[in-house]
Amino acid sequence: MITANLILTIVGLLFLLIALVALYVWLGKSKTTAVSTPASIETFESLSEIIKSRSSSSRELNHAVEMILDHFGSMNSHTVEKYKHLLESLCTHPRTDSKLILRFEKTLRTNNPDYSHEIEKALAVGLAQRG
Repeated sequence: MITANLILTIVGLLFLLIALVALYVWLGKSKTTAVSTPASIETFESLSEIIKSRSSSSRELNHAVEMILDHFGSMNSHTVEKYKHLLESLCTHPRTDSKLILRFEKTLRTNNPDYSHEIEKALAVGLAQRG
């Protein structure tokens, strides 16, 4: 008799545990789908910081370069120095590759033929610093 009560109690507790785990999983799934993360606003400065940060991953660098070229690709006399420093930082970044540097440099030259000489000098300085 005591054994039967003990077995029924264990089965009941096991059923309760399974029900609680299932409820926890179901509630966890509904919360993750309902919560949406707000998109961060990407400015030239925030994208530049990604490139200048030595801890940025290769994927983050590619995204930052792509966004800068798409949205901020035209230079003027006030922004030439910013782009030169950005190109130098990209050249010396530990996780960059030659394809990314060349794409950035060529697109800048194509979009800004008046500043081709400054872009070329910044590329030379960056590559020299790269070693």
